[in-house]
Parts: sequence; structure tokens; C-alpha cells
Amino acid sequence: MRVLTPDEIRTQCDLIGSGHYRANAGEILRSRIHNFYPPKNISTLDYSVKYRKIRQSDGSKTKWTLSLTPYLAPIMTAIDTAGIHEIVVPKPARSGGTVVAENYALKTMEHGPSGDIMWYLKGPKEVGSYANRVFKPLFEDHEGVASKIGKSASDNTLTLKRIGGFTIELLEMSAATTTNRQGRLIVFDEPDTYNKKFASNFLEQGRQRQRMVGSLRKIYACAHPDIGWSGGIAQAWLQSSQGIFIMACSDCGGHGSPYPTKHWPDVPRFRLHYERSPERTPIGARLKRAEGTASMLCPHCGSMLNEDQREEMVAAGEYMHAGQTLDVDQGIQGEADPTITWGFWIHALMVSQVSLAELAKELEGALEHQERTGKAEKVRQVMVRTFGEVFEGVAGSESVDAAGLRDRVKSMATSDEPVSYRMGEIPDGVLFCTAAIDTGGNRFDVVIRGWDLQRRSWLIDRFTIRQRMHPDGVMRDIRPTRVADDWMVLESQVIDRLIPFQNDPSKAMPIAVTMIDTGDGNATWLAYEFARRMDRKRWGDWRKVRCIKGAGGKRERVTSPTKISKDSEGKIVSPVITLHTLGVDDLKRDTVSDLAISDGSPGQCYFALNTPRDAYDEFFGETEQEGKWVRSGPNESLDCYAYAEAGRILLEPDRKNRVWDDPAKRPAWARPIDLSPPEEDSEATARPAQPAKRSIFDRFDNLNQGGRQ
Repeated sequence: MRVLTPDEIRTQCDLIGSGHYRANAGEILRSRIHNFYPPKNISTLDYSVKYRKIRQSDGSKTKWTLSLTPYLAPIMTAIDTAGIHEIVVPKPARSGGTVVAENYALKTMEHGPSGDIMWYLKGPKEVGSYANRVFKPLFEDHEGVASKIGKSASDNTLTLKRIGGFTIELLEMSAATTTNRQGRLIVFDEPDTYNKKFASNFLEQGRQRQRMVGSLRKIYACAHPDIGWSGGIAQAWLQSSQGIFIMACSDCGGHGSPYPTKHWPDVPRFRLHYERSPERTPIGARLKRAEGTASMLCPHCGSMLNEDQREEMVAAGEYMHAGQTLDVDQGIQGEADPTITWGFWIHALMVSQVSLAELAKELEGALEHQERTGKAEKVRQVMVRTFGEVFEGVAGSESVDAAGLRDRVKSMATSDEPVSYRMGEIPDGVLFCTAAIDTGGNRFDVVIRGWDLQRRSWLIDRFTIRQRMHPDGVMRDIRPTRVADDWMVLESQVIDRLIPFQNDPSKAMPIAVTMIDTGDGNATWLAYEFARRMDRKRWGDWRKVRCIKGAGGKRERVTSPTKISKDSEGKIVSPVITLHTLGVDDLKRDTVSDLAISDGSPGQCYFALNTPRDAYDEFFGETEQEGKWVRSGPNESLDCYAYAEAGRILLEPDRKNRVWDDPAKRPAWARPIDLSPPEEDSEATARPAQPAKRSIFDRFDNLNQGGRQ
């Protein structure tokens, strides 16, 4: 601190008295008067059409036009609407999703309502790139906004502009940039690229930064759905109105969506369609055929719709939101549920800038790469970034989802050679059955799968056991991780089950093997003890019940068995049972690939007419992302199909000495059983179980009687 001399004090007082330091009130008023103007009543859409310029890569400028992206108009209307505070837009590349945020920001900076704008990107490289490519030209090309930027150097940097008393700033998404800040408009650009902490809760981060802003707050988020349903933009969309695009076929008028997602399972889907080349076709010819035959397939009349028809349909389309329903003939019915968070899913089939031929070429090239290398990453990138879909595995890339599987069942039931059966019966073609048990804290999920010798399979049954009958005649909930006797429901309902043939109910098929997942650490030792109890159930020397444990990474689908001869306390018990470790990653890939087969080829999966809706959905509750399986919902069907396939592998149906032509000479586990009254009780001749030493079942019995845990 410097102390002024008496002469310096007198000099400063004279300057103050003469008005030397007096500011020019007129200049202050002129520089701030725009803050007193009411916001101009102009919509984001109107502003965009009248004023927005797009800088091309060669430096030229073009006016933004709605005709190229008509599906953006409802999004712009929503961001202007009072009461809608959050907009969530999953999208593909080159679809204009980010332009909506840019146009709204320009409009508010020029005409109001004013407020700070925070624009978040992944990191410093992304901030620098966006600042040079888009942010700088954005102000250079729009004089109405550029003229309002402050005059000091700090008011006009590469990543920050100060307009009046407010700023627009490009920010790296981090803890430092989300603390002690607030903004009227917050833009989350490609949140799926943020680190895991912020990618999973960016909406919550934005809401925290706007608690003091009031009713004018807006959040806008758009991204490719890289993370899938477990986080990022897709998870945020699930919290929104879940808007999907609806359009009508230009040939038949039937309504559907280019991407209804699995959360609108009853909405028919328009799909990319092209002719696939025969195996071993050179890649060049394969891509050329895909390009030359590309079209959009109507789910109603089967028309192959061309580019002009697609453009016409998109221009007339609109979004459907939660609370509304779709009438195939009449279109969207009802009013959307009120919510502050609106979602709009954009799909590549809506984007005219990307031709159908381009889409077909990219997809076919990625599929060829996957077939040649066994790696699905290129397919994932095409589905996520080019198409704007959540990657549901390679089957999803080949137009298979839960709704598609259900539709396939309906069409096959009415085909020239119908495949039509109901759960709990064995249709023609099935030679043997395997069962799989997925253990939960209060349930057993069960799948029974029938097989032929070409790996074709039929879903024979899918059910969940939640209760069992107690000696007092009362049905009570089961607790497989705590109550030993609850496991005994599996003996009659699965292991000993006989399933009648559809065309001859007097005969039935047994369950060849039951695979029990012991991966839940809370149930592992109870599962082992149950397997010991079931050790007496055999086909000769071959056990009917097998314990399994899944493991990820590169490994055999079914490893050699490990002997389990001790209980949970390390004490020797008998009989000795075995544990197979499964390479579940490959087994799940097998399932997903098989689901895509629809021409009767080896590996095709067939389903009963009354297969529960949830059973289909559970195939897509887990997807492979960057070599890892990521769960986004119930996945019991996928898990159990993998386990049942492992059972088929253990049975070795292709072994040279197997006889299949004569039913009487087939393996014991594949011979039809006569359901007429048996001449003798098969249990009487079964090998008795070996007496076991003190087991976990004994300890649980003590607990049930009040023993010490």
C-alpha cells in the first residue's frame, strides 16, 4: 500500500472536483441500452431461416434451410416452449443436432432472453477444435451478434465472448468447470465422450448449475449413443418424453418409425434394405451390390422405397412422445404427457444428406470386416455414429430386435411351410433338450431349449420360479441364496420334466442336461450342495445336473471340469461334483449371431407363438461394447441361451458314434419317452445317492431350527 503525499492528495482532489474522472452517462447508456429492450418475439426456427449462415469447409457461406433437415423444426419449437427446460437428442453424424443449439444461442444473444451460456465439450482438444471450426466463424458471420461483443480483449477470446453483462463460454467437462457456476443455457455436446463420472449424470450436473436461474433455464444435449442404454444420451432420453419419429409410407400410407427403439416395441419399423451377396463374394462386388440395391423397406406393404419417397415421408413426419399411441392407419393419437424433459431421437433414415446407397455400403463393409476378423467394433461404430442407434450386437446391425423377432414368429406361423407351436410342447425337428437356470436372490429364471443336429434351436419354455409349496399347503416366496430346500423346486419343474410332442402327446422328451449358474457368490455353495443331492440323476454315468460359472475374456466356450470336493468351510464332502467355467463372451456372441438368421440356415432360433414379450426383450438387455458386455436391462434370456448352448456342447451330439436315424438307438437323453403308465418305477432302479458328510444343507437346517449362524 502506497501512502500519498499531501501534494498528491491535493492534486487528486482538484481532478475529482474538475470532473476529470466523471464517466459519460450517454456512453454508458448507449453501451447497455440493449439490456433494457424486451426480447424480440422471434422463434428459433424463424431466426434460423432468416439469419443463420453455415460456413463451408472451403470458406464459402450458405444460408441454413429447413428443407434439408425438416425433423429439426419440432426440436426448435420445443426449446422455445415455456415449461420445457431440457431437450435430449440422440443422433447420428451429419444430422444437424448441434445446429439447433447454435441457432438458439445466436437468437438469444441477439434478441433475448439473455443469460450466461455454458457449452461443454469432452476436453481441451475438443474445445480448441470447436472454437476454431465453428465458434469463431459463428460470430464472424452473424453481425447482429458480433456487434454486441464487448470491446476489451477479455470480452472476445477464442473460447469466450461477453455480450452485455453475460458470457458464452466453451468449457472442458470437468470438476473445475462445473463448480460455482450457473448458466441460463447449458449445452452438453457429445456427452457420451465425457469421462464416466460426467457421462452418467450430465443432466443432473446441469440441473445443479441452474437451481438459481428460474423458469427461463434451458439444457440442450445431443450425441451419438456410444455408451448405450447404461448411460450417456440414451439413458438421458429414457428420462425424457422418449420421442421417436413417425412417418407414413408413400405407397400404402401405413405409419411406422425408422427407429422405434426397444422402448416402443409395438411401433412398426422402416428399415434399410439391400441385397446381400453370396458367401466368398469379393468385397468390391459385395459393396457395389449393396449400393445398387439400397432402398427403405416398408413394414406394411413391403415396398422398396426410393430416395424421393424417403424425402417426402420425412418432410411430412412428426415425433410421437410418451402418452401418445400410434394407429397404423391414422397416425399419432392423443396428447403427449406433460414433462419438462423432451427427447427427440434422430435416425440416419431421416437424414437426406446421407443417401441410402451410402448407408448400405457402410453397413455391408462393416459386416464383411466382422465376418473376416471376428471383431464387431467397426459394426458398432457404423451403427452408433452413422445410423444413430444403440448398438445391440451384430444381430442388431442386421435388423434384429425384440419386435423383429416377434414379427418373425407371426410371419412364420402363416408361411407356406409354417413353424407354429406353443410353449411346453416339442415341435417337429427337435431331437433333444437342454435347460439353463439363472439364480437370483428370490427367483430361478429357467430356459428350456430344443435342438437339432445343425444347431437350430427352439425355445421350448421360458419361465420364472418365485414360490414353492410348503408342507402346510401354503405357497411361499423362495430365497435361493438363503433357504436350502427352496432349490428342490428345480427337481420336478426342470430336471425331471417330460415335455410332450406337439404331434404326438402320448410321447415326451426328457431334459438331457440342466446347467445351473453358480456365479452369484451368495448362492454358490447352496448350488453345489443341490448338485450333490441331484448326483443320483444320471444317464448311465453321465450327470443330468451340471454346475457352471461364467467368465469373460478370451477362453474356451466350455472348459474341462474342476472337481468340487469340499464345502464352504473347507471340509471334505461327497459325492464329488464338477464345475465347468464357460467362456460366456463367445457364447453370447453365438446367440446374438444366431438371432439374426432368418432363412432356415443352421443356427436359426425359433420361438413359440406364446413366448412372453419380456423373453424377447431380455435378449437385448446386454450388448457388447468395445469387447465388453454391458448390461442395460434384464438379460436372463441371453444368459440362459448361452448356458443352454454350453449344455449342448457338453452333450457332443455330433460325436461319430451317435446314432440318430433310429429313435430307439439314440442317446438315452434324446429318446422319446412313452407317457402311458410305466411298467416299473424308474426311480426304483436309479442308483441311490451316496451319503454325504455334514453339508451346508445341514447347517441351514440348524439355522431354520434356531441354530447359531
